[in-house]
Amino acid sequence: MPDLIKEINSLAIFGGMRKKEPLASLTRFLALADADHTQNDLIEAYSQFVNAVYSLRPDADFSGALWDCLKSDENAYINFTKTNAMRRRTGEEELKISKMMEVSVEKELEILTRIGNTSYINLQNMLYYDGYIPQFKTTGIDMKSRYMELLSSINS
Repeated sequence: MPDLIKEINSLAIFGGMRKKEPLASLTRFLALADADHTQNDLIEAYSQFVNAVYSLRPDADFSGALWDCLKSDENAYINFTKTNAMRRRTGEEELKISKMMEVSVEKELEILTRIGNTSYINLQNMLYYDGYIPQFKTTGIDMKSRYMELLSSINS
């Protein structure tokens, strides 16, 4: 799981999500696990992450919580998409969105899908603890296809 924190930290278009739940508490947990902190610190950070998931989603679905965060994320790409939709309606020339940005959006959505597929078992194994650990589920949402549907609805 060490690459998971690297993937989270690599988010640029969707970098604002790192400061919001559930990624903020997941990142704290992963950073502690990566820095070889005490087991008590790890268990507490893990529990705070699960608490964030529970607080966001009554169904305890981590990928659902991540999707909710993604669809409400105001980022440069969504803002350009909204601006271009408005310009099309008014007959103005659209802004040219760079190919680099479009590729970044696709790659980052793939990363977010992988992150959203993280299960409690993946994280629990990092704790080396046989006692009770709160669980969450993940429904494996395809963030890329859902986000593209969201963009299509803006462009309609």
